[in-house]
Amino acid sequence: PYVRLDKNDAAVLLVDHQAGLLSLVRDIEPDKFKNNVLALGDLAKYFNLPTILTTSFETGPNGPLVPELKAQFSDAP
Repeated sequence: PYVRLDKNDAAVLLVDHQAGLLSLVRDIEPDKFKNNVLALGDLAKYFNLPTILTTSFETGPNGPLVPELKAQFSDAP
C-alpha cells in the first residue's frame, strides 16, 4: 500500500556536490544541476530535515563542497 512520505521519517543525503565534479555532469547543464541541488537544500532546511553532506576529498582535485551549499548549511562540520 501507498504510504505518504512523512518528514518525521525522512532525511536528506547530499553526496559529493563538489565544485570540481559539477563540470563533469553531462546529462543536465551544470548550472541547472547546481540550482537543483541548492533547491533540495532549501527544502531540507524548510522542513527541518536532518541533512548529511559528504565529500570524497575536499583538498583533492574535485575541490570543496559548492560554496553556496556550504553556506546553506553553515553549521555543518
